[in-house]
Amino acid sequence: MPNLLEVKLYGSEILNKVAEPVTELTTELKELVADMLHTMYFTEGVGIAAPQVGVSSRIFVCDYEYTKSEKKKPLVLINPEILEYEGEYHLDEGCLSVPGVFEEITRFQRIVIRYRDLKWKEKIVEATDAFAVILQHEYDHLDGKTFVDKLNPIRKMANAIKLKRIANRAAQMSNELLCKEDESPQDNSSK
Repeated sequence: MPNLLEVKLYGSEILNKVAEPVTELTTELKELVADMLHTMYFTEGVGIAAPQVGVSSRIFVCDYEYTKSEKKKPLVLINPEILEYEGEYHLDEGCLSVPGVFEEITRFQRIVIRYRDLKWKEKIVEATDAFAVILQHEYDHLDGKTFVDKLNPIRKMANAIKLKRIANRAAQMSNELLCKEDESPQDNSSK
């Protein structure tokens, strides 16, 4: 049974780092993908990237159709690369890592993206409109960016209090994790 993963919040260090390429398909990777999908559906997201769950790997999952049909059709993208892009599309975006913040973001209206699937086969998908936005949003996470980075200064300032609260919560969660690690039982065999 898949595990529910902790979603890293805005302000978490890993969300600002470029993720590492995946070099091989492993059992651990397949388990991570299953856990990411479980977490995405549980949190009612339409996509989630590995850095959002604390893993620096160039993987994201999404399910654009789920919001429309309630039938799960997940897409797993490993080492994605945007090959083509054109046009302009505006859509309100939110993010599991930035809860409670929704802003209109301008993205490309059409993209073509190459990736590997869970069978390590190379695939290409063309996406337009909202689907293209989802793919670009998750792709940005792999490059250490969130949709907040795309906000103009006025909109960023308008959300400053919310963003500060989220970042403070992320820091608190990180500190609590460090404290738990410090409290873990020590090896007493040398006594």
